[in-house]
Amino acid sequence: MHFSEIESYIIKYLSNSATEEELTHLNEWILIDDNQKIFEEYVQLHLNMITSVNEPDTEKITQELVRKIRASKSKSRFKIVMKYAAIGLVLLITGYFYQQITSENENNKQQLVTIEFDNGTIQPLHLNNNTELKDSEGNSVGVQNGSIVRYTKNTDANELVYNTLNVPYGKKFELVLADGSHVFLNSGSSLRYPAAFVNGKERTVFLEGEAFFDVAKDKEHSFVVNASEINIEVLGTKFNVSHYPEDEYINTVLIEGAVQLKPTKLALTDVEPTLLKPGFKAEWNKETENISIETVNTTIYTQWTKGKLVFRNTPFIEIRKILERHYNVRIINKNSVLDKERFDATFDEETIEQVFELLGKSYEINYTRTGDVITINKN
Repeated sequence: MHFSEIESYIIKYLSNSATEEELTHLNEWILIDDNQKIFEEYVQLHLNMITSVNEPDTEKITQELVRKIRASKSKSRFKIVMKYAAIGLVLLITGYFYQQITSENENNKQQLVTIEFDNGTIQPLHLNNNTELKDSEGNSVGVQNGSIVRYTKNTDANELVYNTLNVPYGKKFELVLADGSHVFLNSGSSLRYPAAFVNGKERTVFLEGEAFFDVAKDKEHSFVVNASEINIEVLGTKFNVSHYPEDEYINTVLIEGAVQLKPTKLALTDVEPTLLKPGFKAEWNKETENISIETVNTTIYTQWTKGKLVFRNTPFIEIRKILERHYNVRIINKNSVLDKERFDATFDEETIEQVFELLGKSYEINYTRTGDVITINKN
């Protein structure tokens, strides 16, 4: 049997397309001296190319199979065990391969930053990539450089085509829109935006989660951030919007420039826009549908763009929501009293364990961790 034929059997087996007859030939070939090693090398090469994960411990697998073979007391039994040992090795290694593929795919759904194009196609964005960004029709619309995507300015666009950038828990991402506006997206956020802006139409984007906007000035085209229940309209400015579905409020903090806020609900269209000045925060109450304004230290609300978490007189119930998003963990709190406690703290590169250790200096926190789930117990 020519090796090229065996090679095709291996490739078919790894792609799950081999016939029963081809599998029989492959298993018989593995029994021949040194062929097992060749087969392992093919499997490892395939793993490296497709999954980019750690090497399976094929040596340990082989040693265990040999140990079972040596335990056999007859030559006929030896041949039978040897045959099934080879088959077993195939299944063990291939099982590892598919386990890694499945595990990686499931993790990718939760862990990868993605762009969804107008036709529903989803493209994952690996943070170490430097690549051209193409739309659903294969046209170049921009580039990705690590954790930032820059769209190319397109003055010929005559219709709005929307893309959506999704950022999972534990990640942050930057986006430069086609008009030059710079957007920092926080963990657990998504932004729907035009791949190119159209002359004569306002620049509208749709936010869920939290983002910091540095909007490019364009006096003829206002920039609008739709945060579900309110629209934030600007001409050119820097501001932060926090709009997570689980939060009671939609917060807008203005750094410089000017913005005005207006409810989107049809019944509230007659309400006059609320003008916000630099150094102030507008808080929209989702339940009462009212806006309150207060002066704030804007630095507290923008430090997340630098990887820092800043809390000032913040109740723990709010802190743990932020920690869940920042560290990509789930926090179960069985100590209801703790949720009402308020903390002052600043975190930079601390692990989640170090965060709890530091918070524990103000209030005893008894917790256990199992994987990505942290359970806070009653004291």
